[in-house]
Amino acid sequence: MHYRLLLGLVFCLGFTVTPPTLANSNKLVGTKLAFESYQITAPFKVSLPVLALDIAVSEQFPADELVVIGEDEQNKTWLAVYVFHEKTNSFMLLDKLQVADKYFAYDVSENEQGLYFLAKNEVVTLSYNGDLNEENGKEIGLFLQQKQAVNSIYLLNTASFIAKKDFIQDVNKDGLDDIILPDFEQTNLWLSIANTQEYHYQSLAISTQAELIRGSVNFKPTDLFLADFNVDGLQDIAWISQGHINYFAQISNGKFSSSQQTLSLAENIYGLNWWQLRESDGESPDQSNLTHRVVEQIKDINGDELVDVIVRFTQSSGVLDRANDYEFYLGFINETGQLEFPKVANTVIQAEGTLTGLNIVDVNNDKKFEVLLSSFELTVSNIIGALLSGGIDQNVLLFALQENAYEADARISKEVELSFSLTSGQSGQPIVLLTDVNGDSLQDLILSADEDRLDIFLGQKTERLFNRKASKHKFSLPKNGTLFEHYDINHDDKEDFIMRYGRLDDESMANKVTILMVK
Repeated sequence: MHYRLLLGLVFCLGFTVTPPTLANSNKLVGTKLAFESYQITAPFKVSLPVLALDIAVSEQFPADELVVIGEDEQNKTWLAVYVFHEKTNSFMLLDKLQVADKYFAYDVSENEQGLYFLAKNEVVTLSYNGDLNEENGKEIGLFLQQKQAVNSIYLLNTASFIAKKDFIQDVNKDGLDDIILPDFEQTNLWLSIANTQEYHYQSLAISTQAELIRGSVNFKPTDLFLADFNVDGLQDIAWISQGHINYFAQISNGKFSSSQQTLSLAENIYGLNWWQLRESDGESPDQSNLTHRVVEQIKDINGDELVDVIVRFTQSSGVLDRANDYEFYLGFINETGQLEFPKVANTVIQAEGTLTGLNIVDVNNDKKFEVLLSSFELTVSNIIGALLSGGIDQNVLLFALQENAYEADARISKEVELSFSLTSGQSGQPIVLLTDVNGDSLQDLILSADEDRLDIFLGQKTERLFNRKASKHKFSLPKNGTLFEHYDINHDDKEDFIMRYGRLDDESMANKVTILMVK
């Protein structure tokens, strides 16, 4: 049973590149960085990421409000909004409201200005009906404002929890929030109309993935990619089939063409993970002799304003002998003026062990993207050691792009640990983050060193990319690093940190939120 648990943790959870956790520390050793610590005690158990949003616009309170969502003792979902008050130097409760169980998903707009909830047949947004500057007794409060009647594959009347789903996107890059939802035989799109509260509806011939599994059929939304595929400066909507990128081009009025266009990839590149494929006997592919390529991301990694295709290559000769490499196919303009991709990868990232946790970030603002990954080795001895110690070591690797090729050796190599509890069946994630802590427009590398220490390597304009010596913090970290969010709450170009607590932490912390704002 323990062996199965570990395999499930390693292969299903993998390694998540997550934000850091800070608490009980107000100074970084050897630097000028310092943090002001605040705490919120919510009237319910906090169950979702804390969000920093501009809910109640006010000159008196210029910082974003914090939206806290959780569950009370009667299993009712509540939402509370907290606002920072400079005179009292604390976060105060602005208002709270109960969220009906018909809402099963939430999403935040790309500019982090709006919070939306999804029900079976509607999308609503969180609104506030008062002015914080008014003191005339006017009634104020939060409410959910209906935005659009919708339909999709999500035929849920009620739900026991709320999940994060990507149904709000600025699909045509006009600065407005659009709604995009999968349906069984199409994709439904509601495009915002400027200067109105209305949407333009359009359906696209992108069907949901249907998977036959013995006596049932599973439906999964098709992964969509938003980018410019016909090099006209407009964002298009694409999806992957074997050996092809299929897309609907955006036209001049912000809508999308009804005619599908196609770009070729290598024939052995898929849009599905290997475990989603089925052989003639209905089973997943045999892992004793497996090779598979799947598109992970599509984005411009080398700064030439043409999108590139990032592919995960899996090669396995058994459950304990698996390697994941990352291949990069760089887009170019062919002799007919069209975007094209090579049939063989231009550059590949390889390392010992299994690579996972792909994070592509421009660390030093040179428009050439670095790649942050985790590497771990799964052997019988590692499994036994992990069962005894409750953790498994992972290497954090950062690869730099030089002349359209990623370096063979990682520019940065650090060690972190993934921990888990055999008694509770819960896993804790290490803290690995690239973000700008000190406001110098360079990414800083933040790692958990152990259960009570955080190391921060400040970014620098050198080949090393980061300071050799880390700033070290001593404080109690939540055992699951995914329970930490980072936002620039007060808009000073320095990332602030928000921490909540989960099942692996003390039960008394379930309704607590810790905020650390960079001074």
